[in-house]
Amino acid sequence: MTTEERFERIETALQLTAETLQTLAQSHVATQAATAGLIEAQTQTQETISALNQSITRSVDAAEARTKRLEENLDALIRAITAEHSNGKSKHQ
Repeated sequence: MTTEERFERIETALQLTAETLQTLAQSHVATQAATAGLIEAQTQTQETISALNQSITRSVDAAEARTKRLEENLDALIRAITAEHSNGKSKHQ
């Protein structure tokens, strides 16, 4: 093999190495962009879940308050009916 042939082989190998490095660099940039997109999507998902949890908590709290008021109103109604029933018995006796 002559010196010129060796240089051609070396130049070819260097050219292939440079092309490979360029491809790797482009792949790395694309991977970083995809990773950034995934991170942003995950952040948005977490924010949405947090907002949903807060909304559910508020709904449960409101439902518990309504249930307590209903129970209080039913107790008052039962007492009123019981008192009226007792009064009615007393008058008839």
